Amino acid sequence: MIGITLRDVSFQYTKNNFALKNLTLDIPAGAFLGVIGSNGSGKSTFSYLLNGIIPNLINGALTGEVLIDDVPTSNKKTAFFAKQIGMVFQDPDFSLFNLTVKEEIEFGIKNLKLDNMEERTQKALQIVDLQKFENRDPQTLSLGEKQKVCLASVLAMNTKYIVLDEPSAMLDYKGSFELYQILAELHKQGRTIISIEHDTDFLWQFATDILLLDNGSKAAYGSKQHIFNNTALLKNLGIKIPNMHL
Repeated sequence: MIGITLRDVSFQYTKNNFALKNLTLDIPAGAFLGVIGSNGSGKSTFSYLLNGIIPNLINGALTGEVLIDDVPTSNKKTAFFAKQIGMVFQDPDFSLFNLTVKEEIEFGIKNLKLDNMEERTQKALQIVDLQKFENRDPQTLSLGEKQKVCLASVLAMNTKYIVLDEPSAMLDYKGSFELYQILAELHKQGRTIISIEHDTDFLWQFATDILLLDNGSKAAYGSKQHIFNNTALLKNLGIKIPNMHL
């Protein structure tokens, strides 16, 4: 089981400009964590810590320690963590560059030298319900379908953790809801889901826990009931209060 641990983590892109400050928390394996906060609160930077992009690919000053299943991200290359943590970015067009959906999904499998490529690809397509799209050019798909292709590319690598940066930002309600239904099913199967999300209604429906960031610091962390019932804090930080009757 184990999980992800941050111990007194701070990160600066430039001197005296802290994106994250003194962040300490434990994310247990099997959680469905929603990460919320206003623009500039450090949400995307937080996501880059979880798979070794920081400190391995992004320049800046990192202090403290990030551990993935007790392995410090500073001790291994990004490829090591890519086998454990799948990342789905906000804009799918930045992630899609192969000629067909199938080739897109196969890319990560080949890159990480994983076995059973055909089986992994077909299973991933089935989970996101895109079996009929495998020979389509990803650029001809809708945004919701593109986001599903990006998720399928992660699923094909069978990572224990899935991190999504604003997955609903470019989707309509239907596409967002379908994506979260898939994530909920994956969570039931034991995957750890970490979703950075501005729409708190989805997190109220699907998440188990919430991390609230404010100006790079941990403002609150706990069960979704505990965080979302603190409406005074949410209002003060400009966070949408979810419809708890959903």
